[in-house]
Amino acid sequence: MNIREEKLQKIFNECNKHLLRINSAYSKMFKFMPLDKFKYTNLNDDEIEHIDQFLFRFTKLQDTMGEKLFKILLRVLDENIENRPFIDILNKLEKLEILEVEIWRKLRDIRNELSYNYDDDPEEMSIALNKIYNQKEVIENIYLNIVKYYDKIKL
Repeated sequence: MNIREEKLQKIFNECNKHLLRINSAYSKMFKFMPLDKFKYTNLNDDEIEHIDQFLFRFTKLQDTMGEKLFKILLRVLDENIENRPFIDILNKLEKLEILEVEIWRKLRDIRNELSYNYDDDPEEMSIALNKIYNQKEVIENIYLNIVKYYDKIKL
């Protein structure tokens, strides 16, 4: 295993930890999701902790994939990505049928929407939280597609 592949394995381990925590929080949130204005304003401390864990790990997984995983995977494939804009990296991954650029953009938009909502608007927060909660399988599938792709090429 070369240095790039070792780095890729470390990033896979990091992503796996985030995904494990996402799935744990997701299953606990299932009891009170989807949210509405009333449910949101009446969340207890444990429910808020589950939401916080889910959001934190979702964000960490998305950041790790976008900032590290995509690039190291393409480097392992000997793709020249130095000084390339992020959209070029996404387009290359789409050509490899690992992800769809529009789906990744949608994930980023949903995440950004959540960051611009504030706790003082329960209706807007409920809508934003429901959107990101419903994207768990999407981000998970993108990650699993990368793992599957890598397993296939390393054979």
